[in-house]
Amino acid sequence: MAHWGPPPWSAPPYPQAHPHVYVPGPQYANWWTHPEAYGGRPPPTPVRSKKYPNLNPILAADTTLLRFDIKKKPRTEILASTYYSNRSLPARATPVTHMRLISKSFPWTIDIVFPDNITCEVVWDALYSGLQEPIVDSEWGFIIRDNKMREKVENAVKKRLTADGGKGDKHYKRIDFLGDETIFRGLEKDDEHEKAMVLPLSQGVTETWVVKLSS
Repeated sequence: MAHWGPPPWSAPPYPQAHPHVYVPGPQYANWWTHPEAYGGRPPPTPVRSKKYPNLNPILAADTTLLRFDIKKKPRTEILASTYYSNRSLPARATPVTHMRLISKSFPWTIDIVFPDNITCEVVWDALYSGLQEPIVDSEWGFIIRDNKMREKVENAVKKRLTADGGKGDKHYKRIDFLGDETIFRGLEKDDEHEKAMVLPLSQGVTETWVVKLSS
């Protein structure tokens, strides 16, 4: 039977090598020494996903009740009791060191590389961090070809800056590409979409998951 218990590791984080690769920092090491990791209690026995039984049910789109706005840091957006009782649990029932996040809501891939085992917190933070990257010239050149897409991005930037009181990052970000479609609804599998997203002649990642989002 698969086990969701805490996976120990000791290897240091990999160096950040590519803007599409998310490498967790040292704050994720030795999490088992922190008493708040499980809110002072053992993690509850989860209800397993029928579609994705090896994926942590708080991440699986068919079982998770977790909803949070990925425009903001997961640590502040997710209810504290939910965050601390699940953040250190492994994303998969068996150890995985490389995951790829894709979505029908954005055109980028977000690769997560970790030395031993990827946790739920690492997945949440990778999604947030990956979409905080600035939109580059080549991406903007693609966006301006579609007037509706450009308008959506510009409106999202205005809303973000208004919410920040005008003090936030004024760079156009990938999160702005999503418009209002920024509510996390879990991870799912879609082989056809995954196949379409893989660059021809490039190697895919076995643990590729589609991020389900809504407004």
